[in-house]
Amino acid sequence: MQLSKRKKLEIIVEAPVLRRVEAFLAEAGVRGWTVLPSLAGSGDSGEWRSGDFTPGQEKRLIYALVTTEVADRVLTRLADFFADYPGVAAVSDVEVMRGDKF
Repeated sequence: MQLSKRKKLEIIVEAPVLRRVEAFLAEAGVRGWTVLPSLAGSGDSGEWRSGDFTPGQEKRLIYALVTTEVADRVLTRLADFFADYPGVAAVSDVEVMRGDKF
């Protein structure tokens, strides 16, 4: 089986800015992504559950598989964005089947 090396992006943002971040992804050349609701977690402010927030504070997880070059473009754009808005981005190395899709 042939596997291709890619980067996995995991980005957590508040729901109201989701469309803006999706626009960054498209502009950077991300060919596809998945958005999931964030149900619970813990951070600087302590533990939280999705029902604890108003709809404007709900969080979303964006998941994408990309090339190294695309990951660099996304992370550069997010670094500027996160100077003004809360969010977290992580990148990790993965191997995928059907690498031509990413």
